[in-house]
Amino acid sequence: MTLADNPQLSDGSHDCQLLGPLGVAVQVAITAVCAAAMLAVWLAESPRRPFITWALDVSKQVVGAAYGKCYNILQAEIFARALQVNAAHKDQCVWYLMGIATDCLVTTFLCWGANVLMRPILATRFGIDIGEYDGEVPVIPTPSLRRGSSGLSLQIAPPSRSQSCCYVKLEEPQWFGGRIRTWLQQLGIWLLIITAVRLPVSLSLFLLQDFLYSFYASVFDLLNLHTATAKTIFAVLLFPAVGDTLQIMIQDRLKRNPTNYRPTCLPTDPHTR
Repeated sequence: MTLADNPQLSDGSHDCQLLGPLGVAVQVAITAVCAAAMLAVWLAESPRRPFITWALDVSKQVVGAAYGKCYNILQAEIFARALQVNAAHKDQCVWYLMGIATDCLVTTFLCWGANVLMRPILATRFGIDIGEYDGEVPVIPTPSLRRGSSGLSLQIAPPSRSQSCCYVKLEEPQWFGGRIRTWLQQLGIWLLIITAVRLPVSLSLFLLQDFLYSFYASVFDLLNLHTATAKTIFAVLLFPAVGDTLQIMIQDRLKRNPTNYRPTCLPTDPHTR
C-alpha cells in the first residue's frame, strides 16, 4: 500500500511543505552541495579553463539551476494544490521528487539535444558561439587584411588590463563590457531552451499523474520514509545531491566552448605597424 492509497498517510499530516522552514533550510544545503560540485568539476578538468571563462560558464549554470529549482517548487505547489486529479495527490514532496527525477532522466538530455541542434544555427546565423566570450572585442582590419596579402603573423595573447587587438589598444572596461553582453545573450538562450523543454515535460507529468504520483509515492514507502521531515530531506537534499551533480557534469559540457582557447586577434601584418 502506497502513501497515495493509505488514508492514514494521506490525511495531510505527513505531507511536506517545500516553502516551510525545513524546506528552505534544505534548499540552502543542496545549494552548497551544487556549488562544491561545480568547483570540483572545474578543478578536475584538463586542460582547465581560465578562471574568468569558467566563472562566466558556471554563472549561466547557476542561474539556470536556480530557475529550475524555482520552476520545480512552483510546479509542485500548483500540482499539489490546484491541478491534482485525485484529492490524495497533495504531497508536495512526491511532486517535487517527480520533477527532480524527470530533470535527471529526461529534461537534461532534452536540453542537451536542443543545445546540439541550436549551436551551429546560432554560430552561423547570429555569430553566437556558446562558451566563447571574446567575440565582442572589436577588430579593426588593417590595410593588408583588406588587400588579402600573404605572410601574415598571428598574435595569440591572454587577456590583460589593456587589450592590444590588431594594433588597436582596448582598455579593460571596453573588453569586459563585451564579455558581459555576450554572456547575457548566451544566458537568455539557455533559459529559453530550458523553458521550451520544461513546458511539454510538465504537460506530460500532468497527463500521466495518476501513474507517476503512485510510483513516486511508493518510493517513499519502499524507503520507509513517512514523516514530513524524512521525505523533505530525501526529496530536496539526498536525491538531488546525486541527480544535480550528474546534471552539473552534463550541463557544464553544454555551456563551455569545445576549443581550449582561440586567438584574441585576427591575423595582422607586422609591416603595417
